[in-house]
Amino acid sequence: MIIKPITYTDYNGKSVTKNYYFHLNKFEWLELEAYTKNGLVENLKDALETNNSKKIIDILRKIILRAYGEKNSDTGEFCKNDDLAVAFSKTEAFSELFFELAYDENKSREFFMALIPPDMKQALPTA
Repeated sequence: MIIKPITYTDYNGKSVTKNYYFHLNKFEWLELEAYTKNGLVENLKDALETNNSKKIIDILRKIILRAYGEKNSDTGEFCKNDDLAVAFSKTEAFSELFFELAYDENKSREFFMALIPPDMKQALPTA
């Protein structure tokens, strides 16, 4: 799980820093990989190598929103669903994270690699 502190300016002009949570389990990872033509990893690698902005945006958006969830402080459960993802996509925190990842290939790669379940990394194609 990634616990990502994101600093953004709220709609009242105040700087806010809040922790956001991202995680992909094995099923979610396999689903993203399988339902992406030529595989998610290859698509992201190709998009970065060719500097294909539209493809990078599409892939990053898909990954971020699929991985986003909220941790229940009472039960410790990690809750994810479409409503939470859509609500997050409309926040300044999402915008800040997206731009950070879109404009910094190293941060994008680090974030992406941290989401891949550890025992799934061995199946990745080498760069």
